[in-house]
Amino acid sequence: MATNVLELRRFDPPAASDDLPGDVTIGENPDIRRAALVLARAASRHGLRIMVWHDLATLAPMTDAQGDPLNAGVFGWQEHDLAAWHDRDRMLASPVLRACRVESEPFWINRHGIRTRWPNRLLDPIERDDFEQRAAVRAAIILPVHLPFAQVAAAVLTSTDPAQEDLSEEFARCAGTLAEAVQRFVRGYVMVTRDERYLPGDTLLSSREIECLSWVAHGKTDFEISIILGCSHAGVRYHITRACAKLGVVNRAQSVFRASQLGYLGPATPAACGPQLRPA
Repeated sequence: MATNVLELRRFDPPAASDDLPGDVTIGENPDIRRAALVLARAASRHGLRIMVWHDLATLAPMTDAQGDPLNAGVFGWQEHDLAAWHDRDRMLASPVLRACRVESEPFWINRHGIRTRWPNRLLDPIERDDFEQRAAVRAAIILPVHLPFAQVAAAVLTSTDPAQEDLSEEFARCAGTLAEAVQRFVRGYVMVTRDERYLPGDTLLSSREIECLSWVAHGKTDFEISIILGCSHAGVRYHITRACAKLGVVNRAQSVFRASQLGYLGPATPAACGPQLRPA
C-alpha cells in the first residue's frame, strides 16, 4: 500500500550577531540553509522579504544541501508568488532583470522609476509600462551581484506590506548592509555548488590574440582584421587558432564567449583601448 511520509526536520534559528557578512558565509554545502536563515531574519528585521537568484540567465532555484528550494523553504515565498519568476519569457522582459544586467550597485524600483545611488544612463531606456505584471513585484530593493565568468545574480527585497510602493526609507537604511551580506552569501553558494566542468580554466592570451578576438567580437572577418592590423590574413588566422587552443574551444564564437567570461574582452573596440601593436 502506497503511503506518503512527511519528514520533519528541525533547524534551530541562528543566534544574531554583529557580523552579518560573516554569519552568512558559506564554506560547504551544509552551511547553505543556516546562512539563508540568517539572511532571511536580517531582511525581516527591516520589514522586508527576500528572494535570491544566483544566476539570472537561468533563474534556476537555489537549494540547500538536501535539494530543498531556498526561496520557498527558507525565505517563505509561496509557489504562486514564484510562478512568474519561473516563466522565462516573462522574466526576459522584466525591468528588474534588465536593470540588473547594466547596474552593479543596489537600487530600488517601482512603476515610477529606478532609483540608484549614482546616475546610470543605461537604465533610462528600460520601460516600466504595466510594471507589476512584468516585474512580478509592486516595488523592490534590488541587490545585484556580478560574479566571475559573467554570471549575474540578484537579491529581490519587497515590503512585508503588499501595498507599499515607496521603499526609499528602507533603501537608505539597510541597502548597504544587506548588499554586503548578499554578496557574501551568493559568492559562497556559487563556489560550493558550481559545476566546474563548464568553466574556462586559467588561460594566458597574448596581446595580439586578444586584439584579434576583440575585432572578431565586433563582427570583423579575418580579412578585415588583417587590413585593420596591417598584417597578413594568415597571421590573423594563426592568432585566432592559437587563442582557440588555449581557451579549449572549437570555433570563433566559442572563443569570444570564453574570452569574455575571463574578462579579456570588453565593450570598447580595440582601437579605443590604446596604441595599435606592430604587425605580426
